[in-house]
Parts: sequence; C-alpha cells; structure tokens
Amino acid sequence: MRYARPSKGEGTRMSDKDDVQARITGFWSTVASGYEAHGGNVPARDSAEYRLWVEAIARLLPQAPARVLDLAAGTGFVALIAAGLGHDVTGIDLAEPMLEEARATSAQRKLPVVFASGDVVAPAFPEASFDALISRHLFWTLRDPVAALSAWRKLLKPGGRAIVIDGFWFKPVSDDAAEPEGLFEEYYTRDMRRALPGWQFFDPKPVVAMFERAGFVRVSVETLDAIHRVAENPPGETPSYVVTGSAE
Repeated sequence: MRYARPSKGEGTRMSDKDDVQARITGFWSTVASGYEAHGGNVPARDSAEYRLWVEAIARLLPQAPARVLDLAAGTGFVALIAAGLGHDVTGIDLAEPMLEEARATSAQRKLPVVFASGDVVAPAFPEASFDALISRHLFWTLRDPVAALSAWRKLLKPGGRAIVIDGFWFKPVSDDAAEPEGLFEEYYTRDMRRALPGWQFFDPKPVVAMFERAGFVRVSVETLDAIHRVAENPPGETPSYVVTGSAE
C-alpha cells in the first residue's frame, strides 16, 4: 500500500513528531484527498467487491434501524453503507480532512450521517448510546486497543455488538530489513510501528483475547473470503478478518 506525497499546500502535518497519535492523525490527514484513489482502500461503487461489502456490513450489523457508531470513519465508506441500509449512523475520526471528504460524499449521496471529530480510544458519548460499533482497517493502527475495547463496550446497549474488520497488511518490524522511503514511512517510522500493538499481530487470536479481556461475550471470528476473491486491488495477500463481540 503506497501513498504519493501530496502537492504543496495539501494535507496537514503533525506538530509533535514524538507523539504516536499525532503521527497517526498527521498521516491520514495528509493522504485524505487521495485516499479513495487507492482501490485497496475503497472499491468502486459499481464493482462486485463493493456489493459484497454492502452484503457483509448488512449481515454484521443489527437489523435496521439501529444506532451505529463508525470508529475511525475516514472518508465514510462503512458509515455511508450503514446509512444506506437504514441505520442511524455517527462517524468519528481525528483526521479532519478525512471527515471533510466524508461530509462531502454524504451530502452528494443524500445520506444523513453525522461526521464528527473524536478519539476512537475514548469516544465522548454517554454509556449505552449505541446498538453497534464498527471499524474497518483501524485496529492495526490503534495506539491502545485494550483501552479502546473497554471504552467501546461501555458505549453499547445491553446485547449490542462491536465489530472489528481488519487484516494483516505488514511484515514484522525489523532493524535488518531495508525498507522503502516514502510518505508512509515518514510517519510510520520503525519506532512508531513498535509502539503500535497491532503491528505484532499476525492472526486474530490476540484480537479475540483483547475482546474477552474487555468483557465482551460470544466473541467470534470469520474471514471475508468472497470479498478478497473479487477484489481488484486487495490491500493484502490474505482476506480481511472480522472479530465480533457482544456486550451484556
């Protein structure tokens, strides 16, 4: 997954290069305007892959209408699908340029999603506010997934569900291996990657353990094989996984 450096004047640079979240937010703010140009990020709406994503999200979420929070909503891919399925959707992200893209698409498609600035590790909502929380391609870059999952469980109504969709996109961090130099590596340096627990995951078992540690029950795992088979630009060599857990 490679990102081109935007032209002068585009994007947002972080002010504190030693802060993990500042680096994360800085990177995604910088690439926001070109994010959907990468097929591995967002498939075309007329593609078979997109149709399968809609089917998967419809199956994973509760029956509509439900109150849904999209965590790290980015340009709104999941949030807009959920709204199109009839859900009451809020999407949060710390990268404001991403949210600007999402709001523009929401207005264009006439889908009433609330997109707001918010930290997914500690979302600022009352307890028991949502029927479902969902994230796509977030878990690998969470600075504190255990704290995040604990916070997410509190936001769910009894019987609500948390849904994590992610994958194993990267190789282990190594001092010996040469790596390319580019915009991604400028933000996600070796030290930065070592600070992110998700860079140490190479199967879903640690994610399941974190769900259970946070108090979720009926934790299940599946892979999105059908989506992977039809994807023209899959983000990784293996299918995305889904971990789902329920709150009591």
